[in-house]
Amino acid sequence: MKPTKSVGKMPAATFDIARKAVALTIAGSDPSGGAGLQADLKAFQQNGVYGMSVVTLLTVQNTVGVKRVEILPADLVEEQLACVLDDIPPLAIKTGALGSPAIVRAIAKRMKTYQGDLIVDPVLISKHGDLLGDHSMTDAYREHLFPIATLVTPNRYEAESILGRKLTDLDSFCQAASDLHQLGPKYVLIKAGLVDGVRQHILADGEDVTSIGVPDVPGNHGHGAGCSLSATIAARLTLSSPEHSHALRVRSAVEFAISAVHASIERSPPLGHGCRPVEHRVLHAGKSAGTAQ
Repeated sequence: MKPTKSVGKMPAATFDIARKAVALTIAGSDPSGGAGLQADLKAFQQNGVYGMSVVTLLTVQNTVGVKRVEILPADLVEEQLACVLDDIPPLAIKTGALGSPAIVRAIAKRMKTYQGDLIVDPVLISKHGDLLGDHSMTDAYREHLFPIATLVTPNRYEAESILGRKLTDLDSFCQAASDLHQLGPKYVLIKAGLVDGVRQHILADGEDVTSIGVPDVPGNHGHGAGCSLSATIAARLTLSSPEHSHALRVRSAVEFAISAVHASIERSPPLGHGCRPVEHRVLHAGKSAGTAQ
């Protein structure tokens, strides 16, 4: 008996794609996939955004720790950036680990004529307090990138390093966010960590300072959380409607990203022998009180 052949056409699939939603990450590589540009690209893709990357440094790392770092020459980073911007201009750019003051200066030079949103994650000190950049990097961020940033997203240790003082309670974090705003960025988001039993995020826009808290999730996890947060913010900004005010779009993107990253930490997969990565596959599952989605 001969098999029956189907000659009918398969029903056409339908897609809802934001074709102009393009974001770029300028960051280092994490071969384990939990952080760095790999995490950023996952956050972009999960939110329906076309992602591009400029590599600043290579690491040998996994969930247990970083074993080696090789920083790329500043001119190579600048050439990557120029090549991408000349061909596919992104609506939002986020920076991660930059590696050297020369790279910071090279990026800032190119960003002076950039018209989209620039999210600067000043990767200087890990969430555990490990030093990832010296005072020359802190000065480079303050002088070159903060004044042109849409949003800066330091963690508590980075905020302390930039301001030169310890932050101990919610009031001190709120004041710190206001002080960081004076350095030039339009918005500041401090990832304060655990404050009075709640994971706090402090958002400042020059007029208002708001704390956004989420429940703590105990356990050895969160590898890539900071990268995923800033990348998700960048992704959501590319998807936001220009009909809304910029302040509403930023706040909505921030609230969505905080919610999404919290969900990703709650669902951290049991991978690796150290600090487990966040679950990047739920970074689209955020919520926001705003309307700029």
